Amino acid sequence: MSKKNILIVEDDPQTVKLVKFILEKNNCSTISVKDGEEGLRMARERKPDLIILDLMLPGMDGYQVCETLKNDLNTKEIPVLVLTALDSGQDFEKALEKKADWYITKPFDAQHLLKRVNYLIGKKKEDEKK
Repeated sequence: MSKKNILIVEDDPQTVKLVKFILEKNNCSTISVKDGEEGLRMARERKPDLIILDLMLPGMDGYQVCETLKNDLNTKEIPVLVLTALDSGQDFEKALEKKADWYITKPFDAQHLLKRVNYLIGKKKEDEKK
């Protein structure tokens, strides 16, 4: 089974370290960036299987990143899993309006994160076959 390539767009080093550990232990390769603009650039260059995106980023926030990715023909099919400390219903709704594929709040459960990652990547592969 080939490794899943995941882009992590997150400015908190502890969260990056934890997410990388969880994913790399489970047959994923990861690359991480600390801001939204770099996240967009890497998404376009690398075409990852999935993007894990924080909403509170320096410069361009996660909402803007998600909207830009989902409106770009070259990146719109990449699933975006929002992983954020923002936990209000308004934040959730706004992320969905920007076409995020899933929303998980911090602190998070590692198994739940893995299940969502695998589900979203599997769904993307199914959609590509259609």
